[in-house]
Amino acid sequence: MLVRVLCSVIIVLLFCLFIVPTASAHSTVPRVEISTERLHPGEVIDVRGISFGMDDSVTLTLIGSGVEVSFGEIIASGEGEFTYIAVLPSDLVEGTYYFRAVTSHHYVLSPPLTVWGTAFIDGGGQGPRDEDDGLLAPMPTFPPAVMTAPVAQVPEATPASNWNAIILALAALIVIGIAIGYSIKHKSSQ
Repeated sequence: MLVRVLCSVIIVLLFCLFIVPTASAHSTVPRVEISTERLHPGEVIDVRGISFGMDDSVTLTLIGSGVEVSFGEIIASGEGEFTYIAVLPSDLVEGTYYFRAVTSHHYVLSPPLTVWGTAFIDGGGQGPRDEDDGLLAPMPTFPPAVMTAPVAQVPEATPASNWNAIILALAALIVIGIAIGYSIKHKSSQ
């Protein structure tokens, strides 16, 4: 009887090791963030992609009201992130636009960008901002817009072992072993 109970407990604890989910500090759903919600035509905006695949080729496009402006392909970093400094076309009409990021596995839209007014014509300065210029201030983020489901979800790599679950299972086995030993000792003394 004792062996049967002990085997059942061990089997249940082993199954518990496979049920415990792994914790992740980062979202696995790709998203596109923009540095501002409203701009004039011809102004600069920072576009940031997060949680894409490692070294993914991302096609970035500005879409809205029958307009598509391609910014080309961007290669995501080893962490699946990219930052792109986009200059809006100066002939862009007022309206709501989205940045669309497409990979072989994902189709992601940014939060809405409202373009309003007319283009600013700047007569001096050091020229337009380019990729060599650093960010001038921390980039605020806005919640991602409604996104479509990924075409094919690539599972995230999980660690080979889950140490917290193993430690918990071993602690449970020790407690159960002590309880069984105590009950056997208590029965023999009666």
